[in-house]
Amino acid sequence: MRREPAGRARGDAGGLTRLAASGGAGVGVTLRIPCAIARRELLSLFVSPVATIVLFAFLLIHGATFHFYLRALDGELPAVLASQFGGVPFWFLCLMIPPLITMRSIAEERRAGTFELLVSTGAGDAEIIAGKFLAAWCFHTLLWLSVLPLLVLADRTGGIDWGVVVSLYAGLLLSGALYTAVGVLASSLTQNPLVAAVLGVTANLAIFFVNWLRVLHPPGALEIRYFEYLSPVHHFGNDFTQGVIDLRVAVLYLGTALWALFLAVKALERRRWS
Repeated sequence: MRREPAGRARGDAGGLTRLAASGGAGVGVTLRIPCAIARRELLSLFVSPVATIVLFAFLLIHGATFHFYLRALDGELPAVLASQFGGVPFWFLCLMIPPLITMRSIAEERRAGTFELLVSTGAGDAEIIAGKFLAAWCFHTLLWLSVLPLLVLADRTGGIDWGVVVSLYAGLLLSGALYTAVGVLASSLTQNPLVAAVLGVTANLAIFFVNWLRVLHPPGALEIRYFEYLSPVHHFGNDFTQGVIDLRVAVLYLGTALWALFLAVKALERRRWS
């Protein structure tokens, strides 16, 4: 087992002690413990070098692509938005960023030996998973909110349909919940953060390529509609970029995210008793 620096170990112990002290009885524990874990995890994300690199790369890619699309499309803002939130750089960020955020959430705790200390505070497996997920999802959401100043600046030179922007961000929240939950599941399956990142990216790519399974069926086949319903690429290209928020899509994303988190809880339970 890798030995952690004394300063970090004291910091983790202090945070976990405060976590234990924040617990109560009844329903309060159910709400307090995940929120306390999420707060601790979010603070650690903001001081993590991985998070700093992710934030820098995210802003650099978004700034460069936004500038490119503005020039290539002659400032046509509807087309710029459709490209900015549907092109290759967009999907690269959607698929890669969540696993990089979540790869340390459970795997690093187990590798550093602080997971047992976290459990000893009285936090259950479901509460740990919920707290880790909330922190990663909040960080992921903050990343995308950092793009809003670009849209505000662009709106000063031409009209942006803010209804479409709201729809796009609703899609980002929903898809972010799904990809983040998959990342937490991947992190719960291993003690190596790099392996967790690879597993998360692979799972996200599998979800992404559902859209291209349509080519296996003739035009008009019923199976194509199933693949379109399951495809994030189809949702962004035909719904969110058009200002449409389909409740069926919201149920799909949130339901699949909850299923992934349920599997993560079961993975923790299995490792605890193995």
